[in-house]
Amino acid sequence: MKRILIYAFSVSVAFCQSAMGQTGYGVMGVPPAGYGTPPPGYGTPPPSVPAYPNSLPPASVTPAVTAPPGYADPYAAAPQPGQVSSYAPQGVSNYSSPPSGTAYGATAAESNMVNFRNAEAYYRYLAPKHSNLSGASTIGGALSLELSSLFYLKFGASWGSGTDNSGPGGAGGHAKYHFASVQAGAGFHTQLTNRLTFVAEAGMVYANLKASNSSVSFSDGSIYIRPALRYTPLDWLELQTGVTVSSADKYDSKMLDFTGYFRVLPKFDVGLGGDFGNTSRAFRATMRLRW
Repeated sequence: MKRILIYAFSVSVAFCQSAMGQTGYGVMGVPPAGYGTPPPGYGTPPPSVPAYPNSLPPASVTPAVTAPPGYADPYAAAPQPGQVSSYAPQGVSNYSSPPSGTAYGATAAESNMVNFRNAEAYYRYLAPKHSNLSGASTIGGALSLELSSLFYLKFGASWGSGTDNSGPGGAGGHAKYHFASVQAGAGFHTQLTNRLTFVAEAGMVYANLKASNSSVSFSDGSIYIRPALRYTPLDWLELQTGVTVSSADKYDSKMLDFTGYFRVLPKFDVGLGGDFGNTSRAFRATMRLRW
């Protein structure tokens, strides 16, 4: 029995060795020839790729300006202060702040109240010095057109009516009188200081008054000259005064005027003023649009 077991074991070992030799793994686990050899081309160096720069090029430095420091340990002590670097500080842009006194959103031209491109509309209460005529409510307007940096044109017109108290025995009831005027002129202006402007204007004016008393009525055409000053003590305030001298016979041949304009919008002003002549006086409320 023992011999039979030994013989069976020997046959089994021989059979296993024969099977291993047929599968190609060799004896005692030795791999066959060529096992583990890399394929052709394996291990060839990859193509070279340019390295991405990990720092900015050095800044141009003038002899009077120190260069910005390079990379340093953030936990190291701060370097001693030197001259200002040529690099602009963070957060600084090319936008500059508006000039001092200029309203937000307004340009320099809009903020300057003294200009000669404007249109005016006004209510004027005219009080003739003639004892038989009461005050007249008058409406009017004026247009200024700038020709150049020194010259401009001006056109204006007004119309109004009041009560004529003249008549037989000095009691004329409630008769009306009507007053109208038309103006056309040209002017010269020059800036004396950054807030004071001198203006000289000359032209023609035609005035007409119709009343029940023929001795009061008149039609008068004349030539006038008006030197004036325009002053802006504040960016939102303009003060204007002038003297008008004309060749009129039955109307104001001399008149002194005052006006104050207050800016309420970048291109829109309101004004209050008065005219004081040798035959009448008047008070005005004005609206002015500039462009």
